[in-house]
Amino acid sequence: MTFDRWAPRLLVFLCLVQLGVPAFMIARREHVLHEGRAFKFKTAPVDPYDAFRGRYVALNFEAATVTGIPLPPGLRHGSRVYALLGEDDQGFARVTALGVARPSGGPCLRARVQYPASDRVSLELPFDRYYMEETKAPAAEDAYRRNGRGEAGNAYAVVRVLGTQAVLEDLYVGGLPVEEFLRQAK
Repeated sequence: MTFDRWAPRLLVFLCLVQLGVPAFMIARREHVLHEGRAFKFKTAPVDPYDAFRGRYVALNFEAATVTGIPLPPGLRHGSRVYALLGEDDQGFARVTALGVARPSGGPCLRARVQYPASDRVSLELPFDRYYMEETKAPAAEDAYRRNGRGEAGNAYAVVRVLGTQAVLEDLYVGGLPVEEFLRQAK
């Protein structure tokens, strides 16, 4: 076969691959959003504004600090682990087991160890940013900071989990989706 015969086929194949990869990524996230189990992750205070991060709300979660469960031996900074999820008595997500192999029997997250200690471990969860319209992000970040601190913190994120895939569905402040909260605050 000459170049003139296979070059157009190669071009068509490459175009299909370029369209297929993003379509697969979108379809996978949509599948998790429609079929995944919803977990509410209670947020924790976040560091001040970081000029390098751009226009999104930076999130931190209480469930990312794991205590009170047996920890696998040999955890190091950067280790990959699986966190089995459950819910506390208030309906917020918490890690019920941690292991280096994927556990059976429930939704779990693949996470990375940030700070291991003998009785606790801090995890880097696969979702820590809530992207939104560029003009609304600073007001949302401010509302999130004011409402996510202390014992009366009333900010949380709903995350859909299917298998080990997790997709952040929405950020809630004061019991309302953050965009609705900002509309009512005007």
